[in-house]
Order: sequence, then structure tokens, then C-alpha cells
Amino acid sequence: MVCSIGSLDPTGAAGIMMDLRVYADLGAIGVAVVAAVTAQNSKRVVAVGAIPPTLITQQLEAVWEQVKPDAICIGLLPEASGIKAVRRFLQRVSRRRPIVIDPVMQATSGKRFVGPSELRELVQLLPLATVVTPNLREVSEFVKKKIMTADQAELAARKLTRHGCAVLVTGGHLTGDVCVDALAQHNRVRRFRAPRLAGSMRGAGGILAAALAANLARGESLERAVEDARKFVRRALRNARKVGSGTPQYVT
Repeated sequence: MVCSIGSLDPTGAAGIMMDLRVYADLGAIGVAVVAAVTAQNSKRVVAVGAIPPTLITQQLEAVWEQVKPDAICIGLLPEASGIKAVRRFLQRVSRRRPIVIDPVMQATSGKRFVGPSELRELVQLLPLATVVTPNLREVSEFVKKKIMTADQAELAARKLTRHGCAVLVTGGHLTGDVCVDALAQHNRVRRFRAPRLAGSMRGAGGILAAALAANLARGESLERAVEDARKFVRRALRNARKVGSGTPQYVT
């Protein structure tokens, strides 16, 4: 069982709705805690309505009262108070379980979701994570330096591990015919390479994080979980199609 903590996208291309679809495809049961409701599509973000932190905590308590998830996947948390509520709850949960953080900071359409206070709270959340999965823009925010190459991504990943978590910097925004993701953990880095596929897909980062959480929930090692999650994303990209006039998205 995997618990997603994140936001609702009404088009189902990202956020909790997509997470639950990924879990089902991978044979995992999914539960969810809503931190925000968004009004968005592939073209624009109209509004973001954050859930009060007290209600976020109550949702978490309700889930944990009934079940004990085998892994947690954290996505868009658009307010500092909500991030703090999640952190405080997870700190007091007795049994540690794999936690994947997809630090969503900006929509594909360009809308920025987090400000300085949210970024500070995200940094405080990192020590609880098993692995964090930033893209190039997001890791640039964390290290306060623009990351543009695979070598820079690797260095940035190494730097972020000082918070006690593994870091998988995804290379989808890099140029070239090969897509390179860098996984840093402890004192070593492994690069995962695959030929770049043609086309685009909305929500790829969230799909990767959800698949990674599902793989960890069933006991896979981190590196094996990353390998399998990357394969899942590639299958999703091959199967992506437009829903109405939007950017292609994964549809099972």
C-alpha cells in the first residue's frame, strides 16, 4: 500500500489522481491525502486552493488509524504551513517507511507554486526522505545555482545528499539523444542512461515518483526501484495520448 500526499489536478494528468492510476497499474493499493485542489490543465493554472494544515493532519491521522502504508509519495505541497504539517506528522510516526519526495515547484505551463518560505520548509522535509526526485529546475532551486549539464546535475545531487536522503536528479530537460538521470546516495553516484524517446508527456516526473514509491513499497532496493520506475515512465510515454486539446498524458 502506498500513500500519496499531494494535490488534485482536475484533468488527471498529474497529482494524486495520476498517482493512484500508477499504483493500480503496478498492482499496489493507493490511499491519498489532499494538500491542495488546483484548477489547471495543460495550458494554464487558473487557481490553487490549499487545504488547511489542520485538515491535512486529520487526513493523515485517519489513514494511519486504519492502515499503515508501506511507502509514501509526496508531491505538490503549495503552502509552507501544509509542508510543516506533513513533516511534523511523519516525524512522530513510529515505524519508518520509504518516502519519495517529488519537489514540485512549477507547472509545465510556467505557473510557480512555491516561494521562499515553501522552499525552506521543503529543505527541512528532505531528511525524512528515502529519495528526492528533482528535475533540473528544481535541483537548481535547492542548490541556488543553474544546472544545465549531466555533470552539474551529478554534483548537485551529491550536494543534496548532505540532508541524509538519496537524490535522483532527472535529466529529461537535458539536451542530446540520451536521457541521463543521476542517483546519488552515500558516497557514490550512478547514472542511468536510455535513448531519448520522441514526443512529450505531461506529468512525467510525478509518474516516476509514484512508480518509484510503489516499487519501494514491495521491497525493491533503491537502485532496482529506480530502474523499474524509469522503464514504467518510458512505457507511459509510448502510450501517452492527447485528452481533448491538451498535451499528451498517460492513459491506461
